Amino acid sequence: MQISAKELRHMASDVDDMHHEAMRSFKEEASELHLSAARGARRSFMKKAGLAGVGGALLTVGGGLVPFTRLGGLAAAQDGLTDTVIAGYAQSVELAAVAAYTAAAPALKGDTLAVAELFLSHHQDHADAFGGVAGDDARPEPNAKLVEAVTPTLQTVADGVAGGGAGSEELTAAVLEFARVLENQAAYTYAAALTLLIDPAYAAATSTILPIEAQHGTVLAAALGKGVDELFPTGAFESAALGDGTDPKAGFDPAVFA
Repeated sequence: MQISAKELRHMASDVDDMHHEAMRSFKEEASELHLSAARGARRSFMKKAGLAGVGGALLTVGGGLVPFTRLGGLAAAQDGLTDTVIAGYAQSVELAAVAAYTAAAPALKGDTLAVAELFLSHHQDHADAFGGVAGDDARPEPNAKLVEAVTPTLQTVADGVAGGGAGSEELTAAVLEFARVLENQAAYTYAAALTLLIDPAYAAATSTILPIEAQHGTVLAAALGKGVDELFPTGAFESAALGDGTDPKAGFDPAVFA
């Protein structure tokens, strides 16, 4: 680890304060959600007017193991990608992050383990928050395809633990790097969602969680001794590109992981 345990705890504490404030903001924004017939009528009107697929012209589809789309374009290609469906998808992504941190935790010790457990709790809170506004589209289980995608890495971690490497510098660095990429990809996923969400309250609620995911990635990058370009890998605003999970600078495309 490239920073002291004290510095790591301090940075994680700052993120925890941000997280609790974000959860308060999320609840406030969620209270503004209009789940009434009037909202449904407005959505219907926008769809008929051709406005539901904001950013549809950005749709770029490729094949194989390459990044291939932006969420903003999916509305033009996929019926039913509503605000609540997106919230349920986000819930499943958060629960996959919880599962990943849980699986990786045995490889860590001391302050690094404590920080991982803190970030895990943040993801659980985020999952609960998204699930609470997803309605009938809630997805209360970890995203199975995302869990499958990260399982080989987590198996390598488990093998390292079984070989007595728990807490070692090498295994700790591997887990932190894995978590750093996962956190950034979650942030990119929500940045992309902001290009599609129709109800301003859903967008506002989502925007309170995105910075926490990004801050997780920043703390983990600092712990790994990354340079500024890796602390903020896509610039001031998180990338809105989505892919199949192989690009560390793209989010998780629901066309792949749904």
